[in-house]
Amino acid sequence: MATAIEHGQKVLASIVPNGRDELDLALRYLLPEHFQDPTQRNLFLMLERYADITGAVMTRDAFDDLISKATADAGKAALYLETYDLLVAMPSSPAEFRWSMNELRDLAAQRETGRVITEAMGILQTGLDGEHGKRLKGHEDARTHVLAEFAEIDRSLAMQEAPEGAIRHQQEEILQDYADRKRATSEGRNVGVDFGLRALDYKIGGLQPGDFALIAGYSSDGKTSLVVQLAWAAAVQQGKNVVIATTETTQPQVRRKLVARHSTLEQFGLTDGLNSRALRDGTLDADEERVLPEVVTDLTRNPAYGEVYIKQIPRGQTLAQLESALYRIHRSFPIDVCVMDYLALLKAERRRESIRDELGTLMKESKQIATTFDDGRGLIFVSPWQVNRTAYDNALRLGYYTTLALSETAEATNSPDIIVSVLNQIADSDARFAELKLQLLKNRDGETASSLMMAVDYATCNFSEKVSNTGIEGVLDGTEDQEFGGLLGM
Repeated sequence: MATAIEHGQKVLASIVPNGRDELDLALRYLLPEHFQDPTQRNLFLMLERYADITGAVMTRDAFDDLISKATADAGKAALYLETYDLLVAMPSSPAEFRWSMNELRDLAAQRETGRVITEAMGILQTGLDGEHGKRLKGHEDARTHVLAEFAEIDRSLAMQEAPEGAIRHQQEEILQDYADRKRATSEGRNVGVDFGLRALDYKIGGLQPGDFALIAGYSSDGKTSLVVQLAWAAAVQQGKNVVIATTETTQPQVRRKLVARHSTLEQFGLTDGLNSRALRDGTLDADEERVLPEVVTDLTRNPAYGEVYIKQIPRGQTLAQLESALYRIHRSFPIDVCVMDYLALLKAERRRESIRDELGTLMKESKQIATTFDDGRGLIFVSPWQVNRTAYDNALRLGYYTTLALSETAEATNSPDIIVSVLNQIADSDARFAELKLQLLKNRDGETASSLMMAVDYATCNFSEKVSNTGIEGVLDGTEDQEFGGLLGM
């Protein structure tokens, strides 16, 4: 296993004598402290300062001149020059450069983790002087210290390159982007990820990488059912890769919901699909049990479908920890959509003065993850958001929600790009089938919608919609009206 010094050599060997792109990338990801060898650390510092002044990578002659001015010790100067020459002669491929750069960061995180654990033990046993002269002592201070420090380590590991460049050099990229979008429009599809509900998707135009979307509604009205519908439609109908991170439900519960939703496909011949509760209780009838293996095999083995990764989030986790987990998963397959059920149950990385401030921080950080993930390529980040009883009662009285329903924090309306509200106008209903009113309360890049009528089967998370939703002739073919009536027993 390569050491930190060997990884440092690979990184620096890719930079000298003329790897300007590699230096720019290393300066985004690395700090001098990542290099354990003092000579490598100082060389990295000199490369950084020289590039700031001249805009170029330091040449051998420039390095010789700097060393001669920096030290009168002939032995030390010879060591630095020998190190530079060895690096120039050392082969290092782009893959080795990136691997070693990531390894330097991981090794630094290991060292920091050890430091934090040692400090936590000190806080538990004897106490430790913290910031602003505060004395930390006991298990509560130890836990708070560990969580805050680990969040900083996670944030450091999540440092990434952000896209940049002069627009004069991006002509081909701009034209290709337009051509891709034109082709999608001519084929009758959105560029982005759809919910699989045409009236809603028509208004949104497809969720885009970098979008942060909230699904707002009251308890049990269908927020989770809608995000399951989105995850299933993205993976099965569009071949996208989805991560479902859950705090409210267990991994098996989410898995059963996806199986139930998949079972409603016509190919399986089940009128109402498989009830997720019957899957939980083991009470499927004989015909359903015969179809179950077929449903599961298709859902899990069909090569046309995207990946669906379900991660159960432990209690007390932060968004920084979730982001780190997403990067670990991202190494296995590129993530298009992250569904976080339920965002408000995560903790802010640092304690805030009020719950309102903590919720606002969670909103801002969620938007940042959506925008900056994967070197700024971004992903779609979606989460249900529960309104309070007063907001729900007002919506029942008015027949619709307003953005005031999310008034727990101003960031609930400022940070998201998309806000979809879900309203069951029959209060506290526990029926399997329901009629829901969906509203597009916010749509940063398009128009809003005040009333999209849907029917939902809560047992399968299956939504259907009415033709009158769109007001656009020919967008829907009329089958949704029949399905809507069937679901409601009409």
